[in-house]
Amino acid sequence: MGEKKLPICLAFVAGVLVGGITALLLAPTSGSELRRKVKESAEEAKEKLLERESLLKEKLLNIKETAETKLEELKMKAKETLEEKKTTLTETLEKAKETIQEKKEELTEKFFKKEEEV
Repeated sequence: MGEKKLPICLAFVAGVLVGGITALLLAPTSGSELRRKVKESAEEAKEKLLERESLLKEKLLNIKETAETKLEELKMKAKETLEEKKTTLTETLEKAKETIQEKKEELTEKFFKKEEEV
């Protein structure tokens, strides 16, 4: 049902515009009066467009600022996560080195004990 409303609304707006223009062109007014009315209508339309342009620029600026803020937050979070992972990896490597050293010492002791026995 919503799909049919849009074309009907567009047709209504188009009809109003065509009717308004037709009324202006066919109304018994002088050429200078008609030009004045057309000029006023054009100026009003221009002002509305400029207002909308201003609003759109403001909205785009807000969107840009929000996006930049979110990007900075993501960067900071990524740096923190990277530092955490780096720290964890460094700790794991240190533990692995210690374990390797302990095993090396154990094996060395076992090797020398066997040589002494022999």
